[in-house]
Amino acid sequence: MTTKAYLWGWFAYLVGSVGVLFVLWYITRPLQRWVKLPLRALAAALLLTPWSVSSQHSEWAPAWVVSLFDGFAQQDASLWRAGGPLVAMLLVTLLVAMAELWRQRRKQARYYAEE
Repeated sequence: MTTKAYLWGWFAYLVGSVGVLFVLWYITRPLQRWVKLPLRALAAALLLTPWSVSSQHSEWAPAWVVSLFDGFAQQDASLWRAGGPLVAMLLVTLLVAMAELWRQRRKQARYYAEE
């Protein structure tokens, strides 16, 4: 694969991911804040976390794709080579989303207490 094709592939993936995130943003509008913020953050982390294709190559791919390929298509590779860091990223993202919800709730409570 040439470098140009690799970069065009990433560009197409990122445009598609942004499209999926916009649709998710639109779909989750009527949901409560405590549901939609973590859902949006987890979707963004899932779609946008990169990982190395293999230890022999310098190319990167979305971590969920690498994890699926390693788990199902290759005999000697482990699902957790990219799955472990992806799960860690999802947990960190969830913690950050929960901290943001907590911050927003405290700010709202402070606003109503001042009135």
